[in-house]
Amino acid sequence: MSSLTRHSVSPSTKLLMRILERPGLVAAVRDLPGAVLGKLIDRIGLEDAGDLVALATTAQLERMFDDDLWRAEQAGDDETFRPERFALWLRVMLEAGEGSLVQRLCELPQDLLALAVHRSVLVLDMDVLTEQLGEAGEEAEQIERALESSVFEEWEEFRLIARDPDVWDDVWSALLSIDRDHHDRLREILEQCCAMSTEYISGQGGLFQVLTSDEMLESDVGAARDDRRSAEGFISPADARAFLELARRGEREDETDPITRAYFRGLQEPTKTPKVDETRNPNTAARQLAAAADVSDLEALLRQAEIVAPPHAPPLAALTDGSAERQPLERESKAEQQRYLVAPLLERAMSDLRQRNPEVFSTRVREVGYLANVWIAGGAQGGRKPRPAEALEMALRTCEAGIRTHLTAKAASPEEEALAVLVETPAVTLFRRGFRASSAAPRRGTRKPHPG
Repeated sequence: MSSLTRHSVSPSTKLLMRILERPGLVAAVRDLPGAVLGKLIDRIGLEDAGDLVALATTAQLERMFDDDLWRAEQAGDDETFRPERFALWLRVMLEAGEGSLVQRLCELPQDLLALAVHRSVLVLDMDVLTEQLGEAGEEAEQIERALESSVFEEWEEFRLIARDPDVWDDVWSALLSIDRDHHDRLREILEQCCAMSTEYISGQGGLFQVLTSDEMLESDVGAARDDRRSAEGFISPADARAFLELARRGEREDETDPITRAYFRGLQEPTKTPKVDETRNPNTAARQLAAAADVSDLEALLRQAEIVAPPHAPPLAALTDGSAERQPLERESKAEQQRYLVAPLLERAMSDLRQRNPEVFSTRVREVGYLANVWIAGGAQGGRKPRPAEALEMALRTCEAGIRTHLTAKAASPEEEALAVLVETPAVTLFRRGFRASSAAPRRGTRKPHPG
C-alpha cells in the first residue's frame, strides 16, 4: 500500500502565498519602493513572481529594470545591458495578458526599448540590403546563404534577424503585440535600430562605427539610469573606481574630490511621508490609515524574510540611534565590549558626536553611507560584489584607520582625541587616508582592503 507524500513548499513560495492571501498586502505591494519590490521578486524568483510583476506600477518596473537588466562581468566592472534577462521579463509580463504587456512597454522610455531590441535583433532595410548585395561581388552568395540560414521575420521594409535565437520568440511576439495598437511607436523603434545596423551592412566606417553606435545608445540609456540611481544614493562603478584610485594615490587628501562633490550635489532629499488629515474626510483618513497599516505589515513580513534590513541593523545602530550605549555591557570589561563594534574608536566617537553635535553627526552618517556605496560599486569581496553590510564594515574600518593616523602617541584620552578629529575632518578624508595607509601597509589582524 503506497503512502501519501507531503511535498515541502519552499520558503520563497510560502512568502509569496502569505502576501497573495491577504488583499491588504496585495494592495500594499504597489506602495513599496521599486528597489524593495525588486528584492522581493528576486527572492521568490522572477519566473514564479508573475503575480507580483502584474501588480507593479510603471515607476516600480523601471526601477527594477535599473537593478536587474544590468550586470558586470565581475565585481567593480562597468555594468552592461543583458538582453536575455529582458526577454525573461517579457515572458513574465505576458502572463498578465497581451494588453497589459503592451501598455507596460509603451510606458517605458523609448531608448530603453530600442536598446533591448537592438541587442536582441539585427534590423536591416531590405532595399539597402539588396543594393549592397549587388555590390558585394563574389561575397554576395556567401552573404545570402548566411542570411537565409538565420532566424528572421520581415516587417514592412525591414528584415529582423535574431542575434540570439533563444530570445527571438519572446522579442518578436512582443513587437507584434506593440504593432497591433501602436504601429507608429514600433516604427520609431525599428528605424532607430536600423540606423545602427545599416552602418554595418553598408560598410560605412566598418565594424568600429557599428560598435560605437551601439555603445552610444547603451551609454545614453545607462546615463539616464545613473541619473535616477544617483538621486537614491548609488554611484557608478567608474566613479567608484576613480575615487578608490585617488585614495590609493593619496593625492590632495585634504581637498574634496570632484567625484564626491558631484555625488552629494546630485543626491536628493528623501521624500517625506505626508500626514493624514483626519478632520477633513474621516472616511478617506480611515482608508489611508488602513493602507498604512497594510504597508507596515508587509514591511514587517519582508524584514522577517530578511529582504529588507531592520530599521537599525548593526553596525549602523551605534551611529544612528545610540544603541551602543544601551547594550547590556555594564558588567563586561572594556576589552569585552569591543567585540560588539566593527570599528570601536570610530563608532564610540560617532555615538558621542550624536549627543554633542547632531548636525555634524548627520553629515558624517551621510558620508559613511556614501563610502559604503563606493565600495559596493567599485570594490570586491572574495572576487564578488560586496554585500551592503560588508561594504559598511569596510567603510567603518577604513575611516577608523584614517582617524588613527591623527592620534598622538601619548594621548591621554584617545576617545576624546578621536571625537575632535571626527568633528573637524570629513569621513571621506578619513577614508582616503585610511585606505592609502591600509593599501600600503596593512596592520596585523586586519584585512587589507581590495580595491577590485
